[in-house]
Amino acid sequence: MKEQSLLAAYREHGKMDDLAALYKPMMPLVYGSCLKYLRNEADAEDAVMDIFEKIAVKLRKTKIDHFKSWLFIVTKNHCFEKLRQQKNRDPKDLDAAVMYSGQVFHPDSIEDREEKDRLRKCLEQLDHVQHACVDLFYFKKMSYQEIADQLSLQYNQVRSRIQNGRRNLKLCMERAAAGRKVKK
Repeated sequence: MKEQSLLAAYREHGKMDDLAALYKPMMPLVYGSCLKYLRNEADAEDAVMDIFEKIAVKLRKTKIDHFKSWLFIVTKNHCFEKLRQQKNRDPKDLDAAVMYSGQVFHPDSIEDREEKDRLRKCLEQLDHVQHACVDLFYFKKMSYQEIADQLSLQYNQVRSRIQNGRRNLKLCMERAAAGRKVKK
């Protein structure tokens, strides 16, 4: 009944460590569910973190008997809410959807030497905090929370810097690749 003791401890003291210990083993399952509904890796990653923030509030107010079942209901509802928002969004908001459409850009997945050189140059063009966040996340394999602690940032600031850094890197890499094609 470790689950129940962690729930009780979190409800009583509100320590995020208790909630993290409860949620962390569930993260791969939550991610898989989010990916199934949202069909987008970046949206699923964001949803996992959004759900953590959502349950942090809900668990303080709600008595839960079966955490895993409850969590999957929260996950499903969160994903449905996101899908409704996407369906009803303004066409001006499509930039974010375009950013994540097709192949997801991950800086650490580049294998070509020329592309790695372009990536290094593009990384240097990011602002200092974006560069640090992207480097720590993709290349040093640190979690959002570890990065937040190391850089004295809020968790959401780290998430935003990584998303924006990844988008800026993708755009820079595309411009560099287009420039290379023109020069040949």
